[in-house]
Amino acid sequence: MNELHSEADNIENLAQCIMAAFKENSIDAGKVLHYQELYPYLQERYPKYKDVQKEAEHHLAKLAWVTPAPDGLMLTQVGYNNLDQNK
Repeated sequence: MNELHSEADNIENLAQCIMAAFKENSIDAGKVLHYQELYPYLQERYPKYKDVQKEAEHHLAKLAWVTPAPDGLMLTQVGYNNLDQNK
C-alpha cells in the first residue's frame, strides 16, 4: 500500500490496511484482532503506521466498523458486513 503525503490519505489507507488484516486473519464479527497479530501485519504492509494509528482506529470506530478492545480491535457486525461486501 502506498504511503501518501497527506495525513488524511495516510489515515484512510491505514484504516483500509487494518480492515484487510481482519479479512486476512478471518476474524468474525464480535471477535478481536489482537495487537500482537495486527502490528506485524501493519509493519510489513504500512511501516509508518504508528504515525496515524490512533487516528485510523478512531476513524474506523466512527464508521462503527471496529470497537476498541483492551488488547486489540473488535470487528463489529457493520465492519464484518463491509468486508463481506468487498470480497
